[in-house]
Amino acid sequence: MKKKTSKILKILAGVALSLLLLPIIAIVLLNTEAVQQRVVDVATEMLSEKLGTQVSIDHTYINIFGGNVHLYGVKIDDQKQREMLQIEKFSANLELLPLLKNHIVVEGADIEGLDAVLTKGNDSIPANYQFLIDAFKKDKKLAAEDSIQKKKKKLKLNVEDIRLSRIHINYDKYDFQLHAARYDNKHIQVDSIQAAWIAEKKKGPMDNLLFIRELKVTQEGSVFEAQIQGLRFRTDNHKPRKNAGKPKRGFFDTGHLDINAYARVTIDATNKDSLKIELKHCEATDTITGINFRNLRAKATYTKGMLHLRDIDVQQTDTKLHIATAEMQLPNKKEGIKLSFSTGTITGRAILKDISRPFSLALNRFTLPLNLSLNMSGTDSTLSFRNVQVYTDDKKLTISAVGDITHLKEKELLDVHFHVSRMRTTTGMAEQVINQFAVKKLMMKQLKRLGTISYTGDFHVLYRKEQFQGQLLTNVGSMNFSFYIDENNKYLVGQASTKNLALGNVMDLNKLGNIEASAKFNIDISKPRTAIMRRKKGGKLPIGTVNATVDDCSFMGIHVRRLTADITSDGAVATGNVKQLGKHRDLFFSFSFTNTDDMSKMKITHPGIKFHGLSDEDKKAKEEKKLQKKLQKEEKKRQQEDGERLAGKKKKKFLLF
Repeated sequence: MKKKTSKILKILAGVALSLLLLPIIAIVLLNTEAVQQRVVDVATEMLSEKLGTQVSIDHTYINIFGGNVHLYGVKIDDQKQREMLQIEKFSANLELLPLLKNHIVVEGADIEGLDAVLTKGNDSIPANYQFLIDAFKKDKKLAAEDSIQKKKKKLKLNVEDIRLSRIHINYDKYDFQLHAARYDNKHIQVDSIQAAWIAEKKKGPMDNLLFIRELKVTQEGSVFEAQIQGLRFRTDNHKPRKNAGKPKRGFFDTGHLDINAYARVTIDATNKDSLKIELKHCEATDTITGINFRNLRAKATYTKGMLHLRDIDVQQTDTKLHIATAEMQLPNKKEGIKLSFSTGTITGRAILKDISRPFSLALNRFTLPLNLSLNMSGTDSTLSFRNVQVYTDDKKLTISAVGDITHLKEKELLDVHFHVSRMRTTTGMAEQVINQFAVKKLMMKQLKRLGTISYTGDFHVLYRKEQFQGQLLTNVGSMNFSFYIDENNKYLVGQASTKNLALGNVMDLNKLGNIEASAKFNIDISKPRTAIMRRKKGGKLPIGTVNATVDDCSFMGIHVRRLTADITSDGAVATGNVKQLGKHRDLFFSFSFTNTDDMSKMKITHPGIKFHGLSDEDKKAKEEKKLQKKLQKEEKKRQQEDGERLAGKKKKKFLLF
C-alpha cells in the first residue's frame, strides 16, 4: 500500500513539475531565433492569406523576459503586387506585469525607415490601401459583442514614448518626409518635417513646399502649447511672375511665394464641443514679394465650423492694426457651406510704404501716417467695407467712404467700387499727399491755388478700366467730372463742367474772370507712345486733346459767351483754336503755350473776324420779329390814345358840375 501511494505521489509530482516546466520551456523556446522565425513565417502566411497580397518580415527578435519586440524588413504589397508599405525596423518595449491586469504599457516604440506609397481612390477604383481597412472590418454584431467584452475587461493602453525616424509617405500628388519625431509622455519634438504637393490651378499646376525645421508641443492637462521654428512655405507655378515687366504693380504673386515664419500657439481642448486657440506670436516675411509681418496675435474659439476671433493685432514695419472681434464661417463642401466672415471695428495707423513692394512700388515713399477705422465682411468671392474713416494726425485730410469688391476669383468680372461720401483736404495737404509719390508732378501751382478741396463721388476699378466721377468744391469754385482710364488703348478719357470757376486765378491769367464751361478730354497715357514724343519734342505738358465750350466768361471786364476751343498738345507745345459763332459774324483766334506754370506768357495769334449773310430761316425770323415789334408799337399807341380820350371826358364832367 505504501509503495502504491509513493508511486502515485511521484507521478503527481512529476506531472506538477512538467506543468511548471512546460511554460518555462515554451518561453525559452520562444526566445530562440529558430522558433521565433517559424512563428513569424506562420503569422505572415496567415496574414498574406487574409489580405490577399504579399506580406513579409525579414526577421524578428522577441525577448519575452525583457518585453522587447523587434521586427525587421516589414513589407506589405497592395493587391496589384506593388510595394505599398516598407518598414526597416519596428521596435516596442512592453511591461509584462500590467498585462495581468488588462493594462498594456508600452514603455517605448520605435519606427525607423518607413516608406509608404498610397494612392487615392475614386468611384471606379478604390484606394490601394482600402483592402487593409476592409480586411479588418468587423461584423456589426461581433463589434457590439466585442465592445461589451472590452467594457467588462476595461482594457487600458498607455504609450509612454514613441520615436519616429526617416519617415517617407507618398500620397498621390503629396509627398511627406519626416527626419525625426518623438512623443515623450506630455512632450512632442519634431525635427525637420517637409510636405510637398502639386495644386491644380486655372493657369496650370503649381508646386508647393512646406518645411518646418523644428516643432515643439507640450501638454498641461487639456492645454497644448506649440512652438514652430524655421517654417518655410514656397510656391512655384513655373511661369513668369504675374507682374514681371510691370514693377510698379508690385511683386505679390501667389505663384511665387517664399515665406519664412515663426509662431507660438496654444490650444485648449477642455471643452469637448469647442477649442480655444491663442496665437501668441507670429512673424512672417517674404523677401521676394516684400511681405513683412513683425507680429500677429489673436484669440479664437472654434465651434462646429465657426471661428470666433477677438483681440487681433497685426503689426508690420510701421503699420499697426487692431480688430476687436471677428467671426468666420469655415467652408464645408459636403454640407454646401461657403466661407464667410465679418469683423467688428478695425482701427489702426497705417504707413502705406509697408505694402509698397508687394502691391504698389509707387507707394515706396509714402510715409505720411494715416489713421483709419472700418468694418469688413465678405465671402470667398466678395468683400464689403463699411464706415471707412481715414484721416491724418492734424485732420487736414479726412475721408469717409464705403466700398464693395465682387468677383474676386474672376479677373474679367472683377468690380471694385467705392463711394466717397466726403473727402476734404486743406490748402497744401493735396500737394503733400502727391509729393509722397515718385511721379512727374504737373500743375502743382494750380492745385495749390484751389485751396481747400472737398470731394464727393465714386470710383470703379473694372477689368482693364478704371472710372472716376464726382464733384469738387474748392475755394475758387466747383466742378463736376467723369473720367475713365482705358487700359486697352492706354488713354485717359472724360469730361468736366463748371458753373462758376475762377479759372483766371487758377491759371494765373489776371484778365480772365470766372467761367461757365464744359470740356472733353482725351489724354495719351501709353508710356511707349509718349516716350517717343518726349524724345522728339521734349516738354512737360500732357499729350492729348481737349474740346471745350465756354458758355459764359469775362475777359478784361467784358462778358463773352458761346466760345468753343479745340486744344492739342504734343507734350512740348499746346496749341488751340478759339471761335465765337454769331449770326452775322464769327470771331476767332489761336493761342499756344509751353508751360502751365507760366500761362501769362501764352501767345495769342491769328485773330480775325468773318462776316456772313443771313440764311432764309434767319431772314424769315427777322421779318417776323420786325412785324411783331411793329404790332407791339401800334398796340401801345392805341392804348395811349384811349387813355387820353378817357381823361378828356372826365375833365368836361368836372367843369359842368
